Amino acid sequence: MAEQLRISEKNYRDLFESAEDAIWVQDLDGEITMANAACVKLTGYSREELIGMNVEEFLSGEALQRARAIRRRLLRGKVMNKRYEGQVRRKDGTQASLSLSASLITGDGQPKAYQVIARDITEEKRMQENLRFYLHQVTKAQEEERKRIARELHDETAQELVALSRRLDSLISAPSKLSRQDLKLLEELQTQVDKILEGVRRFSQDLRPSVLDDLGLLPALEWLISDLEKQFGITIGMAVLGAERRFSPEVELVLFRVAQEALRNVWKHSGASRAWATVEFGDGKTTLSVRDNGKGFEAPRSPAELANVGKLGLAGMEERVRLVGGKLTLESKLHKGTTVTVEVPA
Repeated sequence: MAEQLRISEKNYRDLFESAEDAIWVQDLDGEITMANAACVKLTGYSREELIGMNVEEFLSGEALQRARAIRRRLLRGKVMNKRYEGQVRRKDGTQASLSLSASLITGDGQPKAYQVIARDITEEKRMQENLRFYLHQVTKAQEEERKRIARELHDETAQELVALSRRLDSLISAPSKLSRQDLKLLEELQTQVDKILEGVRRFSQDLRPSVLDDLGLLPALEWLISDLEKQFGITIGMAVLGAERRFSPEVELVLFRVAQEALRNVWKHSGASRAWATVEFGDGKTTLSVRDNGKGFEAPRSPAELANVGKLGLAGMEERVRLVGGKLTLESKLHKGTTVTVEVPA
């Protein structure tokens, strides 16, 4: 038995020392009693400096608060399978982002110490931040291009079509020797021009509705709902709860695009006869939700999986919502409709 115990301890120490992740053992007061080579590399402290050091000396405030909360849960017998994130202050003063997990070490049925495993995710975090920055810049450029095209369609193409329609009207109305067949042809051409003009105006509004820039989110949503009801014959209700307020142009644009995408999906995919859009102004947050009574579908477990199931439009919206510090959730069940909800800081 003693030999087996010695071998088991040796195997643990070998695994402990050779692990790529930083591992340290701390007593119940937070003083480090063991630390592996990866921990030395991560923190910049020597093993001798780490032994006896309290974790409060290198864990940042938020990470320390989370660690204390997790230790309390471990002492109550809870099993913590989920990792948490925090930051550590290295010896040279720089900070590293960590993904951490903790477990309780017991002896004779009593808590003795904690083992903490930390993985350095600093570079991963930096890459994510860079990606978000690039996505933000791409999205901004895309919206600026939409705005430019919408303006050109309204100021140039639409005006030229209006002039052409009036010219045709003048030809039809003026006394002339045109045959009845020629007049009919001109009338048909005028009808086609008017239809094209209507399509250009709608396309311009879809690209960037001027009411959003001029009056804000709520009037833009009212216009959107009215336009979609006329186009698609779906009854859409709208409710506004709480004290109304304005947001930055960027946030209002994101909320409008989510509503636009969600309501168009109602028409394209849901087979619904009714939909509802609700904006709720709460304390510290604002919520926009769009729901329908359509056929629904099996929703992914998280918004991050939307692209994998072909919901590319909603996947793009989820990313845009995150860029403004918000959160998008999707609820759907077969034959029970779909609800898209967005929360943004107020």
